[in-house]
Amino acid sequence: MYCVIQEIELKKENTYGEYKELEAYKTTWTMNGVEYGSYGYRYTGDRFERTIKKAYKISIHESYRENGKVKKKQWSICTMSYYDIADGSTWIQDHMILSKWDSLLKEIGITEDKFCNMVYKKLDPLIEQIQEEFKQTEEYKIHQEYRNIIDKYLNDKEEFKIKYGSDSYDDYYDVFGVLREKEKFELFKRQYDTAREQQSSYYKNYQSNYNSNYSFGSYSNLEQSNYTDKQKEYLKKIYRVAAIKLHPDVSKDDGEGMKFLNELKESWGI
Repeated sequence: MYCVIQEIELKKENTYGEYKELEAYKTTWTMNGVEYGSYGYRYTGDRFERTIKKAYKISIHESYRENGKVKKKQWSICTMSYYDIADGSTWIQDHMILSKWDSLLKEIGITEDKFCNMVYKKLDPLIEQIQEEFKQTEEYKIHQEYRNIIDKYLNDKEEFKIKYGSDSYDDYYDVFGVLREKEKFELFKRQYDTAREQQSSYYKNYQSNYNSNYSFGSYSNLEQSNYTDKQKEYLKKIYRVAAIKLHPDVSKDDGEGMKFLNELKESWGI
């Protein structure tokens, strides 16, 4: 049993070459009287011509003897075009009716692993040859250049999101990394910097107030707060409910929770 790959000629050329151009475009919309915009990208222009009309018919052959005579069996597997292989579509199941896969293996009398090993031992050198040829074409080189641009764009967009905590990269930059909305971005950055400064100032003030009112060593050093009589009534109710929950017989601990609650009670001045 062996694999045969026969080169055949297709009647028509493949008309689905890659697009020749990559462009950025802007989408605008209005909400509550305010105009917004965002940049996207798309492939456009003419497609590359794919003039090679070769295809490869894959089949399995078996020779055997019956009553002293040599007989042959043949199973047609699938057909792959030159550009199928060039584009990386080389898995044989993608080129045949999937529901017939198991019945085909059963009819041939072979396991899937052995079948694939037999086919790709013959097919792999052809795949390597065609894909290497295709890499030398203008179509491949230009499309690869565009893919690199898009990969960089996606990476820059993710870094922008991490840095600014915002998914608004497309509002200012296009797929080529060009800053298309300079004034809007500068306004966005000023707002971001202001928010960061306010957050930092708030944190510093919080830490300062915390450190001035509390000791990290012990809760016994907490200054008694000035609560109104009504607020103290609320605190008493809070204490009574918490005391039930934190009683050692209920919480099944060593009394640490109740001790902490009593320290709070003292600091509340109730």
